[in-house]
Amino acid sequence: MILAVAEAGGAYWFFKTKKAGLRTLMTSFGLGFAVAIVLFDLLPDSTEHFAMGYALFAVGAAVMLGVSMLSKQSSAKGSGSVAVTGMALHNLGEGILLAAMSGPISFMLFAGALLHKLPEGMATFAMLDGAKEKTRFALAAAVGLMIPLGAVLRIPTSLQQPVMALLAGMILVAVSKALFEHTAKNLDAMPKLQFAMPCLVGAVIGGVSCLIA
Repeated sequence: MILAVAEAGGAYWFFKTKKAGLRTLMTSFGLGFAVAIVLFDLLPDSTEHFAMGYALFAVGAAVMLGVSMLSKQSSAKGSGSVAVTGMALHNLGEGILLAAMSGPISFMLFAGALLHKLPEGMATFAMLDGAKEKTRFALAAAVGLMIPLGAVLRIPTSLQQPVMALLAGMILVAVSKALFEHTAKNLDAMPKLQFAMPCLVGAVIGGVSCLIA
C-alpha cells in the first residue's frame, strides 16, 4: 500500500504543478524514466528463461506502431490509454511478485521501490494528456492501487511472462510516443539540451531504481 501511495504522490506532484514549462520538463523526465522501466524491468522479467518473450516483445511494439500509423488523429490518446493500461498491469504484476517474496524486505529494496514509484506516478499522469486534471489524477492513483490488488490476486504463472512480454513492447512504443508528443508541443520554446537533460536523468534514475528494487 505504501508503494501505491508513493505512486499517487508522484501523480499529485504533477497535478499541483501549474507552470507549463516545468510540466514539460517533468514530462521529459517521465519519458526517460518510463523507457528505462521497460528496458531494465519489464523486458528482463518477461524474457528470463523464456526466449519467446523477445518475439512477443517485438509483436507488441509492431502492433502499437501499426495503430499509430493507421490513425494519427487518435494515436495520441490511444497510445496514452494503452500505455496507462500497460502500466496498470505492470503494477499488478509487481504486487504479485511482492506477495510471493518471503521474509522481511530490506531497506535498500524498499528505498529502491519508492524511488521507482514516485516518478512512475508522474509519468502515468503525463500520459493521460487530454483528459481533465482531476480525472488524470484519479486514474493515476487507480493505477497505483493495482499493486495491493496484485498482492491478493493469483494469476497463472504460465501466463505472466507471455502477457508481460507483449505488453512491454506495446508500452515502449506507446509511452515514448505519448510522452514525446506532449513534450514536443513546447520543445521550440526551450533549448534542446534543456529538454534532453531531464530525459537522461529520468532514464538513469529509472535504471538504477530497477536494479535496486
